[in-house]
Amino acid sequence: MEYQPNFSLAFDLPASSQVNKHDEKETQQARFPNLSELELEKILAQRHSARTKKTTNWSLATFNAGINRVSQGGVSYFNLKTEQFSYLNITRIGSELVQDGSECGFSCLEASLCFSYNLATFSDVNGKLLCELLPSDKYNNSDKFIYSPIFNHNPCSNNPCMNGATCVAKYDDDDYQCACSPGFRGKLCQIALRKDCKDIKSRGDSVGDGMYLLDPDEGSLSNAFWAYCDMTSYNGGWTMCYTTHEYVKPRTEVTYNAQFPYGSDGYRTNCNNIPFTEIMFLDRQTLAKVYFKRKTNQSMTANLNYGNGASAYELWEGVGVTDAYSYQLLICDDSFYSGFFVSGYTSCYKQCGYWCGDTVSPYFRTASTSSSYLGVAFNTNGHHSVDKRLISVGLR
Repeated sequence: MEYQPNFSLAFDLPASSQVNKHDEKETQQARFPNLSELELEKILAQRHSARTKKTTNWSLATFNAGINRVSQGGVSYFNLKTEQFSYLNITRIGSELVQDGSECGFSCLEASLCFSYNLATFSDVNGKLLCELLPSDKYNNSDKFIYSPIFNHNPCSNNPCMNGATCVAKYDDDDYQCACSPGFRGKLCQIALRKDCKDIKSRGDSVGDGMYLLDPDEGSLSNAFWAYCDMTSYNGGWTMCYTTHEYVKPRTEVTYNAQFPYGSDGYRTNCNNIPFTEIMFLDRQTLAKVYFKRKTNQSMTANLNYGNGASAYELWEGVGVTDAYSYQLLICDDSFYSGFFVSGYTSCYKQCGYWCGDTVSPYFRTASTSSSYLGVAFNTNGHHSVDKRLISVGLR
C-alpha cells in the first residue's frame, strides 16, 4: 500500500438481505477470537447489512471526525494516521492476512471494539500483510508504543482536531474526541477561548445566550472560568456577573456553581478583570432592563477600582431609564456596602459610604449591611430600605 500519513476509510451500509449467518459467524469467530458473542453479533449485522447491494461502496474519503460507526443505512468512516515503524504492544482482539492497509482499516471499522491496528510493513511470501486489530490506541497506552522495523501503527488521525489538539478515544460511544490545547474549545477545538462575552460576540463565536468558558489572558487555562453570556440584550455581549435578591460580594464571590444557575439567587462568576465601559441591570421579576455607558468611553475593570468615589469614573449615560439625570457608578467592597451601584447625579459624587443624601434619583443597588438601606433597589430611589428583589448585573 502506498504510504499515506493521514487518510480516511469509508463504506456505505445499505438495508439488509439474506446471507448464510452460520458460516459467516464461524468466519468472524476465527478472525476475532477474543470478541464476545454480542460483539460478534454486531459485526455480523453490519456485514449482513452491507451485502444488500451487489457491490459495497468502499472508498478513501475525508470526514470531520475520528471514527463513526452506524448500525444501519448510512456511512461509516474512520480517520487514520500512519505511524511508520511503530508497534502498539497490547493484547489484540483479532488478526488476519490482508492485501493492503485499506483492507485492514475496513476490518477495524467493522469490529466495534477496534480503535487502531498494527499492520506489517512487508508482505509475506504470498503477498499478504499481517493485520492486528487492537482495542485501544497509542494515546491511552503510550508506555506500550514502541519502535518496530516490521510494523506500522494506525491510530485515529489528528487531522480532525485543530489547533494542536490530540485525538482521544471515547470507547463507550465508538467515537473519538479532541483533547484541546490550552486556550481552545469546541468539538474539533476550533474555537479559541475569549476573554469575555463581548469578545466572543464581536469575533462571531457566539452560539446564543448561555454558559461560556472565558479566559481573561487568552492563554493558559489556569485562570479560565465559566460565566453566563447574554448575547441578546442590547445587541448582546454581556458578561453576567451575579444574580442576587439581597447581598453580594463580587470581589470575592467569583466561582460559578452549577447548583445556582444564572437567573437564580446565588449565581456568581468572576467579573473582576472584565474590561467594560457599560453596565446592565436586569430585574428578574419584571424582566425590565436598563444599561449605562461611560461618557468618556474609557475602558475600566472592577479589580482596579474598588472603593473609589464616583468622581473617578465621571458621568454615565442611561439607556432604558429616565434621561432627567446623568448617572454615576460605584464599585464597592466594604463593611457598609458591597457590589455595583448606579444612581443619578445630583450635583454630588457619591462614595461607597456616603450617598450625598440623595432621596430623589433612581438607584440600582443591592442591600447594604445598614438597617437603613436594606433590600434591592431597581429604578427607584434607594436612600432608604426597600423590598428584596432579584436582579442580575452584567458588564460589557
